[in-house]
Amino acid sequence: MKKKTVLIVACLLSVSAIAGCAGFSSAPLDSSLPSSYSSSSAPASSGEGGMSLVWSDEFDGTALNEDYWSYMIGNGSDYGVYEWGNNEAENYQRDNVEVSDGFLHITAKAEKTKIGSKEYSYTSGRIRTAGKVSCVYGRVEARIALPFVDGMWPAFWMLPEKAYNGLGWPTSGEIDIMENKGSTDAYASSAVHYANLNGDHAYVTDGKTFSKRNGESTTDFHVYSCDWDEDGFVFSCDGESYFSVEKRVYHPGNSRIYPDDDNAPFNAPFHILLNLAVGGNFDNGALPPSGFDSCEMKVDYVRIYGFEG
Repeated sequence: MKKKTVLIVACLLSVSAIAGCAGFSSAPLDSSLPSSYSSSSAPASSGEGGMSLVWSDEFDGTALNEDYWSYMIGNGSDYGVYEWGNNEAENYQRDNVEVSDGFLHITAKAEKTKIGSKEYSYTSGRIRTAGKVSCVYGRVEARIALPFVDGMWPAFWMLPEKAYNGLGWPTSGEIDIMENKGSTDAYASSAVHYANLNGDHAYVTDGKTFSKRNGESTTDFHVYSCDWDEDGFVFSCDGESYFSVEKRVYHPGNSRIYPDDDNAPFNAPFHILLNLAVGGNFDNGALPPSGFDSCEMKVDYVRIYGFEG
């Protein structure tokens, strides 16, 4: 991976925090850090490859920092993607997202709600940094512990701030840093979604297998990360890479969908999403077992690193 300067867009950072890091655009730029930011818990650098921290949420406060994050509520209809485009079974609620004890908690519950005449048996939480924090290139990582419950679909992923040439998904791209099927605690996957030469949905995926013999599990905290530059992606868990995607895969030389040799669609700002879906296509519609009450996805921090330019 080449050393590329990271671009942070619409991110509230102190002037001192961005000094010496080229390529910043901030709208607006605030001279003070939000109260949830803790300089004592945020590292000065990743300690690897010369990258420096340019943004983080350490979840040290008592409420979600809405300078960084927005709640996504309901079944997706308000966003133009009914049941989130994946036949998901939850109704996302603000109350299912909590910050306490230094962690972000996203909780799925067996709880009946209605949207119009449609009844949902589960609630959960989904948040994103759209319009607030986004980046082009760098390393995006989070330390996360996952539930091991059938029917759960936790995810840490990225979507573009704007549609590529107005074409939307999948042409505009999607970066899945971590996804997991709740039916297994031994595997988490990553994927890059894009449009193929015919303009149809295409993706490449691989994952990290955890050693049950060594006592490893997705229920423990692991650092899931994506290094992203103009040549492609490298996905890692706890600093060990397991999957790479070269630019030629999604942007071949004869591309008719992305005609310019500019790394489209992954040369534009992408924002971060965290959610815990219930059901959906990812695990063939699996739902929680009888007697399910609740479970949570627990996030210690989310960080973005970049090279100083």
